[in-house]
Amino acid sequence: MGTAVLAMVDTRVASPSGPETQVLSTDQLIAWRWRALGQQLPESGFPAGSHAPALVYLWTTMLIAAVTVLGFAVFDRDDVPAAVRESQQDLMRKVAHSLSLSLTAADDSFDQTANALRAGAPPAAASIAGLTGEQASWAGVAILQPSNRKTIAASAEAVPLTLIPNGALPEGDTPVMTVEGPAVIRVTTLGPDRMLVGVQRLLMRSLRLNADAQQGIYVLTPDGKDYLAQGVDAIPADHRPEVLRGLPGLSSSRSETIRVKEWTDRALVVSAAPIAETGFVVASTVVAEVADGTSLFHGLVLGIAVALTAFLAYALMRAFLVNPLQHLLHQAKLDACGTLTRTRRILRTHEAYRVAQALAVVSGNRIHGRRWRPTVVQGLAVAALIALAGPALAVVIAVIQPATALPAQLNRDEESRVEAISNTLGNALDSGLRTVTRLAPGTDTGKGPLEEALAANHRLRGVYLVEPGGEVTATAGRASLRSRQPLPGRGGVLLDPVVQRLPVVYAYQVRPDGRAVVAEYDIDYLLGLVRSADGRAVVADPDLRTILDSEGYRAFQPLRDVTMRTVAATALPGETASRSTGLDNRPALVAGAAVNHPTAAHLEWVVVTDRNADTLPLPSLIERRWAVLMAAAVTAVLVVTLVWQYFIFVRPLRRLASAADRIGAGDFDEPIIPQRHDDVGAIAMCLEICRQVRHTGSARFGGAVRLRGSATNFTAVLPRPRRVPRER
Repeated sequence: MGTAVLAMVDTRVASPSGPETQVLSTDQLIAWRWRALGQQLPESGFPAGSHAPALVYLWTTMLIAAVTVLGFAVFDRDDVPAAVRESQQDLMRKVAHSLSLSLTAADDSFDQTANALRAGAPPAAASIAGLTGEQASWAGVAILQPSNRKTIAASAEAVPLTLIPNGALPEGDTPVMTVEGPAVIRVTTLGPDRMLVGVQRLLMRSLRLNADAQQGIYVLTPDGKDYLAQGVDAIPADHRPEVLRGLPGLSSSRSETIRVKEWTDRALVVSAAPIAETGFVVASTVVAEVADGTSLFHGLVLGIAVALTAFLAYALMRAFLVNPLQHLLHQAKLDACGTLTRTRRILRTHEAYRVAQALAVVSGNRIHGRRWRPTVVQGLAVAALIALAGPALAVVIAVIQPATALPAQLNRDEESRVEAISNTLGNALDSGLRTVTRLAPGTDTGKGPLEEALAANHRLRGVYLVEPGGEVTATAGRASLRSRQPLPGRGGVLLDPVVQRLPVVYAYQVRPDGRAVVAEYDIDYLLGLVRSADGRAVVADPDLRTILDSEGYRAFQPLRDVTMRTVAATALPGETASRSTGLDNRPALVAGAAVNHPTAAHLEWVVVTDRNADTLPLPSLIERRWAVLMAAAVTAVLVVTLVWQYFIFVRPLRRLASAADRIGAGDFDEPIIPQRHDDVGAIAMCLEICRQVRHTGSARFGGAVRLRGSATNFTAVLPRPRRVPRER
């Protein structure tokens, strides 16, 4: 039988860092061992490969830099600040909602009267007079015969039925434009040849308009007719159809900027919102100043700085972690296959050098030239410091941005919003007072009327019948929180001065017999009214103690925000006030208005709103937010990358280096336990093969049946069995 002869050849085996490793190998045997080893070692592809964290960091940071530059470019244009447009749109939306609620409440009263007439109430003026009283919304109501339009009974003004198109009398609401302004004509059938009709004018509360901006509020009908409800008519009549085109029949709120050729530094802002399903649209026009947009140059500087620092950090990550691991893995595979390495590369990092020294020792060699080498952690720390230079520059640019001057229009709009909250709060308190005023004259002292009143007014937590001494004798709803004391005067709305753990607000009306009907308000409901504001809203008393706070609070605690206290003190006498800067000269949007409703004016409450100015879409603030957002995103990606590298590669490499120190010291008895299926695990497996060969003296490199395992199931290379001579 012939013996196979393997030719000895001098070759160079390429390493990841270049063809620097000179080896003397037996080509066919080494090739077979290399192939067998490659089939058994774990794959080091993404995301297990040591290069994955650095690549993810580099490409993610580049993407963030590109998005930042794009963000600066999108807002790099001269235009009316988006904050002004959004503020006007929000204001119109709230005005439309308020008008819608008023119309709905009036329609409910109208329908209740219609139901009473259907149930047998006499068709006389007295039956419908309640709809046109001083506190009612209807300007005129009538009962008529639709066949001949003959009026049976009428109250207040005549209903302009001629304004309804085609001469018909359709059921429901019909929007019309009268001489006095927009109105709604409501028609309800009562029976055969009998109808209840009414006209309700569309009246909005007085808004805080900006006279310098020639602000005007219009109401538009579905057929395109417009009416200037408040403010200045800044649009010439011949241009008004063009400016307001597309607004009649609007289904959702919107705001747009219209550039005028004759204006170089100003533009017209038109905002509108539909009033529920009525067909009306409320719109505002404002002449606003045009401001510079974000600086694309600043965006490019930030993007380039972050990209450069990211590339330098990536290069350091490769130099201190990726390249040493890749070279170690390549050298470990060569040693595990039995390749004889003539010269070995001296690695830069401390942990990689220790493992490389162990590989050299088990191969019968040693690396000379010991000197201080940085650890992997030290290298990654330097990379992190360089990578943080870009985000630090972004933060510096954000900090040195000049203080933003808020447009005056924002203050006017905020004053309108705080007045709306004040009016709504006053109306809610007045509703409770009207409830007890209706109940007080009754003679029935049972729970029935109280429960009916409570069911009809969701603003209340309970309605009670109280004796002259303060004791509660009948209850509807939750238990009373009011202190047991006599009620002062004949009626009104009070804040209980005794209960200090929470505000107990109640309305009362004393009956002729000395007993009183008391209704306590639901504080959660009142808080809901306050929370309708954007930002923080606070209701304070004359001592500037907190009664209600939209952000959570303890009742009757001093209002601590200095700017809010200043605005509240200014607004307490009844004057609406606002500030565009805080006492520290930082941008602020604080407004205050006293609760001036006659029912609650004696409480001397003041509503103060504080909107975070840093959230407004103004160009300088947008630049600051983009810079801070980019810094935070890049820093987050860097932290994730460093944590990934440390726990997945650095710590296992340290453990492997500690095991390699024993081999470097000549101890080949303790096995290397490969517990990871990545580059570090592959290096450990190759080092274990080399250790076993050195320990057992076997030459069967690459002949292990199993290279993967755990601490209790490690690789073992069995020695060759000895041949026992046969006995003759």
